[in-house]
Amino acid sequence: MQISIQWLREAWLESDWSTQRLADALTMGGIEVEAVEPAGPSLADVVVAVVRAVQPHPQAEKLRVAEVDCGDGRLRQIVCGAPRLYPGQRVPLALPGALLPGNVTIREADLRGVRSEGMLCSAAELDLADGSSGLLELDPQAPLGQALHAYLRLDDEILTLGITPNRGDAFSYLGIARDLCALGAGHLRPWQPQIPTWPQQPQAAALGDALQIAVEPTAAEACPRYHALLLEDLPTRLPDVLRERLRRSGQRRVAPVVDWLNLQMLATGQPMHAFDADRIQGGLTVRWARTGEVLDALDGRDLMLEPDMLVIADAHGPVALAGIIGGQRTAVHDDTRRIVLESAYFRANAVQGRARRLSLQTEAATRFERGVDFRLGQPAAVATWQSMADYAPTTLLATAIVAGAEPDLPWIPLRSRRIERILGFVPSAQRVREILEALGCMVEVQAEGDWRVQPPSHRHDLRIEADLIEEIARINGYDRLPQRRPRGLLTARPPAAEPRFEALRAFLIARDYHEVITYSFISAEAQARFCPEEAPIALRNPLSIDLGVMRGSLWPGLLQALQFNVNRQQERVRLFEMGRIFRGSQQRLHLAGVIHGPTLPEHWSGSSPWCDFFDMRGDVEGLLRHWQNLDLEYRRSRNPNLHPGQSADLWLDGSLLGSIGALHPRWQDSYGLDKAAFLFYLDVEGLAAYSKTPRFRPIPSYPALRRDLALVVPEDINADQVLRTIRGAASSALRELWIFDRYQGSQVASGHYGLGVGLLLQEDDRTLTETEIQGELERILAALQALGSIQLRI
Repeated sequence: MQISIQWLREAWLESDWSTQRLADALTMGGIEVEAVEPAGPSLADVVVAVVRAVQPHPQAEKLRVAEVDCGDGRLRQIVCGAPRLYPGQRVPLALPGALLPGNVTIREADLRGVRSEGMLCSAAELDLADGSSGLLELDPQAPLGQALHAYLRLDDEILTLGITPNRGDAFSYLGIARDLCALGAGHLRPWQPQIPTWPQQPQAAALGDALQIAVEPTAAEACPRYHALLLEDLPTRLPDVLRERLRRSGQRRVAPVVDWLNLQMLATGQPMHAFDADRIQGGLTVRWARTGEVLDALDGRDLMLEPDMLVIADAHGPVALAGIIGGQRTAVHDDTRRIVLESAYFRANAVQGRARRLSLQTEAATRFERGVDFRLGQPAAVATWQSMADYAPTTLLATAIVAGAEPDLPWIPLRSRRIERILGFVPSAQRVREILEALGCMVEVQAEGDWRVQPPSHRHDLRIEADLIEEIARINGYDRLPQRRPRGLLTARPPAAEPRFEALRAFLIARDYHEVITYSFISAEAQARFCPEEAPIALRNPLSIDLGVMRGSLWPGLLQALQFNVNRQQERVRLFEMGRIFRGSQQRLHLAGVIHGPTLPEHWSGSSPWCDFFDMRGDVEGLLRHWQNLDLEYRRSRNPNLHPGQSADLWLDGSLLGSIGALHPRWQDSYGLDKAAFLFYLDVEGLAAYSKTPRFRPIPSYPALRRDLALVVPEDINADQVLRTIRGAASSALRELWIFDRYQGSQVASGHYGLGVGLLLQEDDRTLTETEIQGELERILAALQALGSIQLRI
């Protein structure tokens, strides 16, 4: 959410704190300020002007020539391509020499043979985009010649807030002002519109002569209060001051009436909706949807409704999905003359999950899902009507209130000993009371050191004692919590049998990897791509359509993180994640990684080659060294997401342990990769059974001897089979074994390749003799010849 400091101070908060101090207080109070930005550019030499005359351009059909007055006693000739240009229109004029956003300098110029002495500007050209198109049209009362920066009062700052899901009350200027007042920033400006006494009915009420408002008994608990106002003579333009408030709060303009409702929602936190009163058939009823009903939603889709969805309907069917989105049939248009202004209270559990199920996320749903003040409906509706009436002859024709009993507010016991146990200290009884009352709570003293607290109607997140203690810590200041060193008995622990996960993380971090934590949910498409043989585990209430199933692999999340970094000019990316995957009824702990880019960081000594399969294999084998003496087998990978010629599966005692290889070329474009990325995963949970307690082995006193074998191997026998055969045939004297060369060409027979293998032989109690070494080599060669027609290269 975005907050205009100017609007906050003018309408809600009386404070002498600087913007930075307000931002710091909010962040320390649990509402993170993610950014503090200016409300707009400086716009030097951009002034308010009025169009005096408009003529067609003699040489260009789509251009027109306007005579423009900016109040300095002379008319300027401006060539403009805006389609909606008429005499009397007040617009921003960029004079010659003006510097616009994007380093655009305005100069006098000849446009198709006609001299232009400046430029008439749109909102987008001034970096003031608010959803409107064409020229930025200003109020008729805008003073000629005044600098646009001064007229629009752009000397403002905007706070971008990261609001946690439990703080539904903070999605409004009123809620932020309340929090700042509780944090000591100042005083809340009075806000209470003059509310007439209107009759209330428990189930149905008349709205004028022709319209009825009703709440069906089965829906009364989901919608305890429904306010409706019948208004006519509506405003046709949003004044500049309100347009700027809307823009600075992160909202785009839609239509004047809708914009007025959005402004009041931003101000108070109460979402409202406007129906075209002349398009309603027979009245409005709040009820549960019926099977098979469809809503022609404002976003252009036909939404299939389900019986657990609350709707507002007229005689012809649903016209809105309660608390989420309206329908097109009763939508407000330019020719709308009368509206029914809805300001209702829908319980959070009647709205939660419905928007996500329909792949929707609206401002109204964001607030109703988190809880809206059930006492706010009527004041917000009246304030909206009165605000409209300040700028247009808006008339209130009729009202209707359908209201049952107010929801109960709980009384919560609060104990000082519990405060001390959780926070480590107890503020004074007076301070506790001050904090809770500053938040709008009612506080009653029980016994000494105990209270009974009733939260205000706008704080749906205060329901148990721990919630109140959290508020005490938050408002009193987290920086004031006592700092004490932990006390406890320290005892030595034997080394763990299985390698600690921290050691695996530390190993990868030392190799320049960065750890990521991705969602345990992925799209059904990604699940089908990376786990084609596994049935997806679908979520009943997904966060979005792209997070609809439980992940069967860590690779989709890692590749999305890789794509995010590559799109932001990160040339060398190395990421890993340790997390659970979900297949059938099982959960397995996997470790996975991805690399992309040069092998080494940029360096003055020269460029580094692109990473390859062997870089990734080196990292994986380094990880596997945390387990001792694993008899791993590399086999050609059958994973459809890996390059068939640059991949392998890791097998251990007949079980698949993991995979390693290059991402298949067919998926590179879908992730925006111009070169190969390399992936691996390991089933670290499956490796746990092979963990052993490390044991010390003395360093041998006798020398080691190296022998090399130059072998000619048939192509149908891979190098891993050769190494495994050598290990199986050799005695305990074989300490190390490695490949140092592979050759394929004219020097070996067709269908064969040359393989150079190094052996390190050593005993703990003696120096090996040449006879012992020769016997060792003969056993190895005999085993190799039994494997296939492997010969020593001559």
